[in-house]
Amino acid sequence: MPYQEAALRAAMLESLSLPATLPAGWGMPSADHGMRLADPTALAALVTPELPLADVPHSLCWLTFLMTLFYWNVPLSVLGRWCGVHKTTILRWVVGLAVALWPLVYHWIGERVQAHMVYIDEKWLKIRGRWQYWFVVLDVPTELPVLAALLPSRSQWACRWVGAQLCQLKNIPRVLITDGLQAYASLVPAAKHVLCRFHHQQGVTHWLKQHFATDAEVDARKPMMKQVLQTRDKRTVRRRLARLRARAAELGLTPWVSRVDKKLPQLLCSVGSARLPSTTNAIERFFRAFQRFYATRGGFHSVLSAKRELLLFLVVYLFTQQTTTGQAPIEGIVPEARRMPLYRLVNDPFRALHERGAVKQEVEMADLLRPQAAAT
Repeated sequence: MPYQEAALRAAMLESLSLPATLPAGWGMPSADHGMRLADPTALAALVTPELPLADVPHSLCWLTFLMTLFYWNVPLSVLGRWCGVHKTTILRWVVGLAVALWPLVYHWIGERVQAHMVYIDEKWLKIRGRWQYWFVVLDVPTELPVLAALLPSRSQWACRWVGAQLCQLKNIPRVLITDGLQAYASLVPAAKHVLCRFHHQQGVTHWLKQHFATDAEVDARKPMMKQVLQTRDKRTVRRRLARLRARAAELGLTPWVSRVDKKLPQLLCSVGSARLPSTTNAIERFFRAFQRFYATRGGFHSVLSAKRELLLFLVVYLFTQQTTTGQAPIEGIVPEARRMPLYRLVNDPFRALHERGAVKQEVEMADLLRPQAAAT
């Protein structure tokens, strides 16, 4: 569509003006929209290991606390009422803090993540009645985002643009694990493409319901179709598919078998492999965390505001301890992150603020949090 093509051209032009240290795919909001809060040297205190909280500017501690509350879906109107300011002021403060912190955080990812093998998927967003797609690329070993782009379509040309950004990384990915979207074939043509077996198995039921009218017909065919990949032996996969191919005309499965034959190299390569992931579960977990953040937002007001809030999500997500491991994602490459003030303020804010002596204050909250105080 015309507006999609125009938006893609705008994204490409924007990528040419971004600094070399930050990949263009991140779509970093420009700095001339009134979002800067503080001197970067003051912000660096939040990510300095072993730095006592007493040495972190008072306003930055409270802004980080507000950013965490916003991440966990405390309404802006409530935060504004607590702080005695308008909710849009709260949004400017917390999003501005995240936008300022992101280059510091992404520098670690760019320097320490190899990105030889990556997951790729996209999440749909609706902005002013139009669909936008947030493409995210996760490194397989660390499950950290190495690239992201908000684009107006998920067409072949959009995927080619994402692939062009991937090719600008320090290490071009050699293996891509995707859910099978056809346009993903245009990402990095030279890379090995692995298809998610979970999505393939889900597609069996969807295909059967499209092509057969009764539940009895579906139930008679589904087990033998799903059984093809329910093994860890490649030869077994081929034998089962061959038996199904022999009966395909009788069962009315010829189109499905032909489609599987075309995709078989991408499906078969992860069967029995200890190196190649067989599913995209890791990036699905990432998007489930994002869905919790996004579901209560009521959408975004513009592409620019969406990009800002996506960066806020990433900053807090990377520093938030996961319930399954007790570690934050960023600890995979920065073990010292646990000893940073930002880590403590995100994961244990009440104790951190209490230790700093910031619980009881005589000044007004709105005065305490003014951006000018963050630079002092």
